[in-house]
Amino acid sequence: MSHPPTISHPQDEPRASCAHEHRPLQHAHGHAHAHEGTGGHAHHHHVDLHRPRQRRAFFVCIVLTLVMMVVEFAAGVATGSLMLISDAVHMLSHAAALGISFLALLLAQRKAGQAFPYGLYRVEILAALANGLTLAAFTIWIAYESVQRILTPVAVSAGEVTIVALVGLAVNVTTALILSRAGLEDLNTKSAFLHMIGDTLSSVAIVAGGVLIYFTGWRLVDPILSVVVAFVIGRWSWGLLRDSTLILMERKPAHVDLGEVEEKLLAEIPEVRAVHDLHVWEITSQFVCLSAPVIVD
Repeated sequence: MSHPPTISHPQDEPRASCAHEHRPLQHAHGHAHAHEGTGGHAHHHHVDLHRPRQRRAFFVCIVLTLVMMVVEFAAGVATGSLMLISDAVHMLSHAAALGISFLALLLAQRKAGQAFPYGLYRVEILAALANGLTLAAFTIWIAYESVQRILTPVAVSAGEVTIVALVGLAVNVTTALILSRAGLEDLNTKSAFLHMIGDTLSSVAIVAGGVLIYFTGWRLVDPILSVVVAFVIGRWSWGLLRDSTLILMERKPAHVDLGEVEEKLLAEIPEVRAVHDLHVWEITSQFVCLSAPVIVD
């Protein structure tokens, strides 16, 4: 953190001041404010280098997902496979989730102003929360459909289903790789990546189920594998919902030790004599803010 200039007052007594430190996504950005005198600023501005790459990644993934969705739906109608039709609807939800995340990236680029002093970074957290909710909804839906198919097994055209699922698997792996290379540091991109991993697992389950049904004729393979996928996706959705909700509630980041922060403020800024009412919170993932009234010489 940079040191603010010494503030001289007519009376030789400590004055209340306020210190802030903001650390945006993946970069250092220090502020030191001293009120009741000339304030000092030291900024280390860094361009969010991941942003253009993330926007391109999201756009490509949206296109690939929509194309594969149309292919799966058409194949499902042609073969009478409810499994493919269901997976096409699943991919439609993921395309919508990617669209929300893409919009969040665009909105987050708007500069901070009087109305939004921290910019629109929180849009990313709202997008992550929305993605977590849709994942949870589909977990419930998959579990329900699995129970229905266990109670009433459905005939599946295993050969055609397996071929289409293999194509879908290739598309899902490609989109997941594209997102992972764009960077998974923020919750928004991470939530979209988890959506793609969920789709990938769904495709793997369909391929495995198609192969087993083709060779064994056992129809219960499909719903049993679907339950496994639902369990895995459910755990991921819970993690997203938990993390995004805690950030929106402005909980102190788990990795921050308030005692250590106070010690560093006192040690690194000689003018600061006391720190009171220290607050640390997150605007979005890896954008940590600090606010505290301080006593300065």
